[in-house]
Amino acid sequence: MKKFFYIGALLGGILGVIVALGMDLVLGKSLGGGWQEAVANDLNRLLGTNYGGSHPVVIIGVIGAIGLIAAFGALMGGFSLAIIARILKTLSKEKH
Repeated sequence: MKKFFYIGALLGGILGVIVALGMDLVLGKSLGGGWQEAVANDLNRLLGTNYGGSHPVVIIGVIGAIGLIAAFGALMGGFSLAIIARILKTLSKEKH
């Protein structure tokens, strides 16, 4: 079961990053900004600063946000694939 969890975690993490970056590329300009603008706006409101989108603190925040999305996707993917593997293993058992 560990093997299936790790495979699901890897796939879930990769898909989480792809979805997050895809949303930024496809919807970023139409919604008024991407991840950098959103993180900069949140930091400026929270800390009362005037950071731009290319400030190192903002870039670290973007990496952290996308990392959280990847971690959550990895956790969901790992559990999902482990459950699916267990169900398929249970269904394929022969009874004598």
